[in-house]
Amino acid sequence: MKKLVTLLMVTVLAVSLSACATTKGGTTKIKCPACGYEFEAPAGG
Repeated sequence: MKKLVTLLMVTVLAVSLSACATTKGGTTKIKCPACGYEFEAPAGG
């Protein structure tokens, strides 16, 4: 049972870290609702 819990915790940790890694460095496109101008927001915040 202890091995199963450990494996489950390691799997959850790996999935959460990979999800964070895929969102780093990406840019987000933002469209102005008033004028329709589209631009990329810098990463971070």
